[in-house]
Amino acid sequence: MIGYKNNNAWIPEHPSTALIFEKPQETWDQLSSEYHSNFKDLVIGELPSESSVVDTVQKKELIINVSLELFAENGFHATSMSQIAKKAGISKGLAYNYFESKKEILNHIIQSGFDTIYLNLETNPDGVLTDDEFVHFIRENFMIFRGNHHFWRLYYSLLLQPQIAESLKTLYLESAQPLLKILRDFIRSKGSKNPEADFVAISAMLEGAYLLTVTTPELFDDGTIEEQIIEACFKILDN
Repeated sequence: MIGYKNNNAWIPEHPSTALIFEKPQETWDQLSSEYHSNFKDLVIGELPSESSVVDTVQKKELIINVSLELFAENGFHATSMSQIAKKAGISKGLAYNYFESKKEILNHIIQSGFDTIYLNLETNPDGVLTDDEFVHFIRENFMIFRGNHHFWRLYYSLLLQPQIAESLKTLYLESAQPLLKILRDFIRSKGSKNPEADFVAISAMLEGAYLLTVTTPELFDDGTIEEQIIEACFKILDN
């Protein structure tokens, strides 16, 4: 059973079969590819053991990490599911149990990176970005990039491949527009005379700073660059 909120009525009647997870939504997402069923089926059917759940999560993470390395080093189109399985130390058939194709792995990697960066744009998800939330967004992302240089180097290397453009375009059409609208509305709320130009300038400056943090961390790991970027962003907005 995957507990979403409060299962006090169900758990006491099934003490030996209830599995309680700290992050139920994340667990559900990880299980959904293996258990092709809905919530009701999982409740009334045979329950996965806690060890099998952990194994599922670990195997998927292994496949994703290995795939990112191979995609970045060899190119997406030059990498096969067989190569991914071999590097991960698992059978090709097992790899297909977790992902239907390498395209699904690619989409997962891109979506995961996108979510990591953009989902902290609003600390109070009311659709209105404040100055404090904007500053938090910038600082938080610098911390994220510094926390895992290796992952983000591979991620940017992957995104720079021409063949990945189509997946990125789809992602932005589906996921980014609401968040980009929040940022555009924030820029307009600051009284910008040319909101679209300011949006492009700020976006380019942030992307460039994040890329430099990832590619040359020895030059930008002292924590000063984000304060300079924040100051520069507000100078643009105040003009």
